[in-house]
Amino acid sequence: MDNAAVKQENNRFLSPRRIIEQAGIRIGSVVADFGCGQGDFVLAVARIVGSEGKVCAIDIQDSALSSTRSKTRIEGILNVDLKKANVEVYGSTGLADASQDVVLLTNLLFQTEKKEDVIKETARVMKQGGIAVFTDWKKGVPLGPSHPLRTEREEVERLMAKGGFVFQKDIDAGMFHFGMVFTKKA
Repeated sequence: MDNAAVKQENNRFLSPRRIIEQAGIRIGSVVADFGCGQGDFVLAVARIVGSEGKVCAIDIQDSALSSTRSKTRIEGILNVDLKKANVEVYGSTGLADASQDVVLLTNLLFQTEKKEDVIKETARVMKQGGIAVFTDWKKGVPLGPSHPLRTEREEVERLMAKGGFVFQKDIDAGMFHFGMVFTKKA
């Protein structure tokens, strides 16, 4: 990525590249993006894992998958698979048990009342020692979804611990979001 592209990426509202770099995702990793939305994180992580890695973009909305498909084609990115699935339903992603090095959970939990079910599916597909990268809206900031829908950082840590994850570190996700990295217990 050239300097102008890096500068543009770092000035974005939510920088997928900055979050992924802080999380420590490596070349060759197998990554699932739960609730991939418009595909910004998919593109960023696909570039980082390279041709040796693989990214599975998962969303329940056809429009999100269509947008992601278009962006990967335009960018010439070939290491992305798209799946339509409801990550609230155990096993619905169709990913094999313990098959993912990383699961991205970006702006997802505020959209569901079935938070524990999303985390169960995350744990199912993740390899032992794999990482979950969590990013969501901060409470108290003026932009974003309705405040009652947002999940407090402490609640995320509790839910992840209950799901078999260990908190590793906080990551800088910008002014409006908080970010956390967890590993799956061995």
